[in-house]
Amino acid sequence: MSPVVSTIDTRCKRCFSCIRLCPAKAIKFENGQAKVIVERCIACGNCIQVCPQHAKRVRDGIARSNELLRDHHPVFAILAPSFAAAFASVTPEQVIAGIKLLGFDQVWEAAFGADLIMEEYARIHQTGVLPTMITSPCPAIVNYIEKYHPHLTMVLAPIVSPMIAVGRAIKWKFCPSAAVVFIGPCVAKKKEMEDEQVLGVIDEVLTFNELQTMFQENQIELNLLDPADFDGPRADRGRVFPLSGGLFECSDADHDILNREVLVSEGRDRVLEVLQKVDKGDIEARFLDLLFCRGCIHGPMMANDESVYVRRDRLVNYIYSKQDAKRQEQAKNDRAEYADLNLKRGFSILDLRSTQPNEEDIREILQRTGKWQPEDELNCGACGYPSCREKAIAVYQGLAEAEMCLPYMLDKTEKIQNKLAASNRKIKKSLLSLKMAQEQLIQSEKMASVGKLAAGVAHELNNPLGGILLFTNILLKKLEHSNDADALKKIANEAERCRHIVQGLLDFSRQSRFDCKPNDIHKLIDSTLKIVIEQPLFQSLALKKEFAAGLGPVFVDHLQIQQVLLNLFMNAAEAMQGRGELLVKTGSAKNNHFVLVSVCDSGPGMSKMTMNHIFDPFFTTKPVGRGTGLGLAIVYGIMRQHGGDIRVESQLGKGSQFTMFIPTAN
Repeated sequence: MSPVVSTIDTRCKRCFSCIRLCPAKAIKFENGQAKVIVERCIACGNCIQVCPQHAKRVRDGIARSNELLRDHHPVFAILAPSFAAAFASVTPEQVIAGIKLLGFDQVWEAAFGADLIMEEYARIHQTGVLPTMITSPCPAIVNYIEKYHPHLTMVLAPIVSPMIAVGRAIKWKFCPSAAVVFIGPCVAKKKEMEDEQVLGVIDEVLTFNELQTMFQENQIELNLLDPADFDGPRADRGRVFPLSGGLFECSDADHDILNREVLVSEGRDRVLEVLQKVDKGDIEARFLDLLFCRGCIHGPMMANDESVYVRRDRLVNYIYSKQDAKRQEQAKNDRAEYADLNLKRGFSILDLRSTQPNEEDIREILQRTGKWQPEDELNCGACGYPSCREKAIAVYQGLAEAEMCLPYMLDKTEKIQNKLAASNRKIKKSLLSLKMAQEQLIQSEKMASVGKLAAGVAHELNNPLGGILLFTNILLKKLEHSNDADALKKIANEAERCRHIVQGLLDFSRQSRFDCKPNDIHKLIDSTLKIVIEQPLFQSLALKKEFAAGLGPVFVDHLQIQQVLLNLFMNAAEAMQGRGELLVKTGSAKNNHFVLVSVCDSGPGMSKMTMNHIFDPFFTTKPVGRGTGLGLAIVYGIMRQHGGDIRVESQLGKGSQFTMFIPTAN
C-alpha cells in the first residue's frame, strides 16, 4: 500500500514545522523539500495538524470503501464514539442514518469494543502478570514503542484496540463473510489495519473528513434524514473512550487523583517524556493510559475546526442521552454473548533507533556550518531542531542537510557579498552602475535565503497572534473594570511585541525598492533630529553638530536614510540613558565618492566581541523585552543596498562611533 502520510511537494514551503514537531523524527529535509520517511512514520497525524500550508496528504480510503460497497455484501461500518463530536448542526442519529444511506448494511459502535477490552484490562491487572502496563488502544503509541522503545513492548498490554475488538466480533462470531470499514478521527488506524499482528480484521479505514466527502459526493444532506440507531451489541461506558483518560474512566478502578498506581497522559511532549521516564525506571505507576492526541476528540481528522471543549460538551451530552438502567442491562447482556472473544494480540520489535555519532563526528558536522566554538551554536530552532547539536546528529543520521541553518546561510551569503563588494570597489567610476546591479543581485539572494524561512515563521505566528490580540481586546472591553484587566493588558502587550519581532524579521529579509534621488545630507540629518529631539531621552543630552562645508548631494532614498539615522540616534540616546553628549559630524572620503556621517556618543562603549556581532540579526545587548536584535541588521542592509557601508568604533568606557559611507550623486 502507499504511505499513510506523505508530502505534497507543490504546497510545501519549507517552514520546518513538521520536522520540528514530529515525535518520531520521521521527516527529513531532502532536495529542498520535507519528505516523510515511511519506515519511521508512526502515522500520529501531528504533522497534518501543524502544517500551515496543508502540505501533508493522508492515504485515501474512499476509493476502496466505494469498491466494497459496490462489489461486496454485506459491508459493516464500525463508528468511533467520537463521531458525536465530529459533525456539527446534525444529531448523532442522523450521522448513523447517513452512513446507512451510503450503502452500509450495518453500523456498529466501536465503543462496544472499548467495553470488551476494559474487562480484559481488568483481568490482566488483577493477575499481576505485568507489574507496569501501558495501554495499547492508541496505534500511534504502539507504533512508537515498537520502533523507538522496543524493549517496552514487554509492558505493552497484549490487548487489541476497540476497533479490532469489534472487527473480530463481526468477522469471527457474527458474520464471517462481512467486509468491515472503520470510521474515525485517527490517521494511525490506517496503519493499524496493516499491522501483521491484527491483519485481516479491518478491510478499510475512513477518516471523518473522508466520510464527510462521501456524504457530499452522494448529495446526502444529514439534517434532512430521519434518525437511525446502531446495529449490533450495545455499548455502555465505552462511549467515554474518546475523552482524555477515557479508557481509565471505562473501568471500575479508583478515580482518586492521588492514586499513584495510575498515570494518564496525552499529547506529544508529555507522552515522550513519560516513555523516557518509564525507560529509565522513574515511573512508579502500574497502569499508564497514554494517547498522542488530547483524547480522540482532538484527533487530526475530526471534520470540524471547533475547540476541543465544544467537542467534549457535545459528546458528553450524547453519552448522557444514552444512559439509563435498561440500556446498561442490555449492554451487559450483549457483552456476555461475546465473553469468549479473543482480544489478545502480539507486538513486533522494529527497532529503528538510529546510530548516535561520537563527539568528533558532531564537531565535524557543526564546523561545516561555521560553528567552531560553543558560542557559535545559536540554537535558534529555525531548522526545525531544538539545538545545533541535535541538528548535527540528524545530519549524521541522514535525516537533515547541513545547509538547513539560517545563520550559516546568512553569514555565507554575506561573506560572498563582502568579497564581491571588495572586488567591485576597484572598478572605475564608469562601471559603478554594474557594481550596484551585482550587489543588488547578491542582496536578493541573501534576502531570499532568509525569506524562505521568515515567510513560513511569520505565517505560522501571525495568525495565532492576531487571534490572541483580537480575543484579548474583546475580553478587555467586557472586563475593563475587573481584577483581570491588568493581566489581559499584559497578554495583549506581549502578543503585540511578538508581532513586532516577526515584522522586524520580515523587514530584514524583504528586498525593498528604493527611490534614490540627490539629497542634501545635512537637511536629512536636521529633519531626523527634529523627530527625536522632543522625546524624553533627548531632554538632558548635549547635542553637537560638526558639518563639513562644500559637501555635494548624496544619491539616496531619503526615507530609508532617515530610518538609519533615526535608529542610530535612538541607540545612542539609550546607550547614554538620556545623559551625555551626542555628536553628529560629516565629511567626505574616497575621492569625494562618498559622504561620511558619524554618530558619536559618550556612553559606556562596547567590547570587541559585541562589535563583532553588532550587525548580526537577533543580536542585542538590551534587556529581554526591550529589543529584537534586528534594528542594526536592518540598518546594515539599507546601507549595503545603497552601495554604501557602515562601520563601528568603540572602547569600553569611552563611547561609540557609527560611521556611514553614503554614495554621492556626482
